[in-house]
Amino acid sequence: MDSIIHFNVVGSTNDEMQRLLTVNRDDVAEGTLVYADEQTNGRGQVGNHWESEPGKNLLASIVLFPDFLPADRQFLVTQIGALAVRDFLTLHVGLNSVTVKWPNDVYVQDKKISGTLNEAMLMGKRMAYVILGVGINLNQKTFSSYPVNPVSVSHLTEKEFDVDRAALLLRQCVMLRYMQLVNGEEEQIRSEYLSVMYRRHGFYEYEDDSGCVFSAKLVTVHPEGELELELRDGKHRTFLFKQVKFVL
Repeated sequence: MDSIIHFNVVGSTNDEMQRLLTVNRDDVAEGTLVYADEQTNGRGQVGNHWESEPGKNLLASIVLFPDFLPADRQFLVTQIGALAVRDFLTLHVGLNSVTVKWPNDVYVQDKKISGTLNEAMLMGKRMAYVILGVGINLNQKTFSSYPVNPVSVSHLTEKEFDVDRAALLLRQCVMLRYMQLVNGEEEQIRSEYLSVMYRRHGFYEYEDDSGCVFSAKLVTVHPEGELELELRDGKHRTFLFKQVKFVL
């Protein structure tokens, strides 16, 4: 099977990758890339819809087989995915002020340029495979139903970026980051992830899942993915994904 697969239209690239794995996993090589011009059922985290104008953006999924990784360390895959998207935007697009908003959105200043949906399959207490689904706003200029402040490469550079080239470069960035994981560079991954986090320094407003708005600063992200914040009174609170959100 070709390791780079392009579609004009799919429901979602993650679903298409899952279909390929279900039909014959042995025929799917690690690092296989599926990307499409259009998704009719593009998904974001926890059921959110990912808006993308046909042919304008990068809609891609890449499969990894980190069977050496215990299930309780799967957040490392989330981290390398987010860092790989940031690598693409900084190294190959030339953008500045690119950060990772916990857990894996990528921002330029206070605007969202990329989102990731990771779907993992476990094998006992270890990872079997992970599908990294990535959406990057490349050339879209207008957004109608986006849940946050969107921005695209074209907005920022006043140029269009070739989608096919972007897919190949993103795959290269993901595989380079994955090799860090294969080589056991876990602390380096965690350290770099923390260093490029959105709102890394200073106090900002957050809202917890009870609707309470509070001011806090980022302390760290734990190996399992929990976000630790320090309140102005010095107390610390730890949150799982969707238990807290940034007030933008």
